[in-house]
Amino acid sequence: MSFFERRKALRTAHSGQALVVRGTAAFLVEIGDLSKGGACLKRPRGWSLNIGDAVLLYLLNDIGPAMTMEANVVWYRDDEIGLHYV
Repeated sequence: MSFFERRKALRTAHSGQALVVRGTAAFLVEIGDLSKGGACLKRPRGWSLNIGDAVLLYLLNDIGPAMTMEANVVWYRDDEIGLHYV
């Protein structure tokens, strides 16, 4: 962990897709990395959520049920979103 690293859990690069849902808003996103505490996702066009918003994160698999986690948006910038699992 670098001197400036804020995360306590090891991040693991991961490729795949996820669905971020809040109410009737849903965004299909590419996964950047995952950890025990949260996720870094590629920010989609039309992103309209704010820091602190509660969301459901569905990690999509090829076949079978999706893994679902409750999370909060903790940061975002032009090309990425940071979520923290609840």
